[in-house]
Formats: sequence, structure tokens, C-alpha cells
Amino acid sequence: MKNIQELYDICSRENISIDFIDCPKCGSISLYGANGCAIGIDSSTPVGLLKERAAHEIGHCVKGAFYNRYAAADLISRHEYRADKWAIEELIPKDELLAAIKKNLDSIYLLSQHFGVSEDFMLKACRYYGVYFG
Repeated sequence: MKNIQELYDICSRENISIDFIDCPKCGSISLYGANGCAIGIDSSTPVGLLKERAAHEIGHCVKGAFYNRYAAADLISRHEYRADKWAIEELIPKDELLAAIKKNLDSIYLLSQHFGVSEDFMLKACRYYGVYFG
């Protein structure tokens, strides 16, 4: 389970620049250019979503999962999945998730609080790992 500083450290090691910008429609964006990868995160991003957005965009960078606005929907979906997968594995490692569940953190709400992510992100992680409640 990584915190925001550890994500910033990954950016530093991978030569990924990260800045806060005005992009309320998309929330965050990553771009690859001649100088490497750059991430922009909307400056009004709630603290609770910052870690998720940063991890997702770093995932695009470290996995090379980029596309342009003219890309086919299936390509976009594959690249978004690769970024999500990286973010999930970094923020919620499977062994830590299973250990948390064994400690009776047995709801999406409790798990999201434990890992410091939104319930939507936690649900995505549980689906990714095949962990279901019910």
C-alpha cells in the first residue's frame, strides 16, 4: 500500500513530471512527449482522490499505455485497463487486501477506509482480484 509521497518518489525515479493544472472535466491526464512523461492533475482534486488519480496516471506512464483522441474504443479500453491494473497493484496489493479481510475488514467501506481510497476504487480492486462480498 503506497501513500502519495511514495507515488511522487516513483515519479522522481521514472523522470515523470507531475503538476497541478486546471482540468475539471477529466480530473487528470498523462502525456508522453520528447521530454518524457508528464502528468497533470486537476488542482481542485479532493485529497481523497489524489492518490488514485496520481497512481492511475503513473500507470499510463510506466506501462506506456497512451492513446490519442482518435484511437479505437477497444484500444482506449485496453490502455485504461493497464493503467488501472498498475494503480490497483500499487495501492492495494493482493496479499494486503486478503490480510485486511482476514482482520474482519469485510466490506467495501471498511476496506476503502483502510487503504485510503474511494469505495469505487476499492470495488474495482476487489473485482480485479476476484474478491466478492455478499
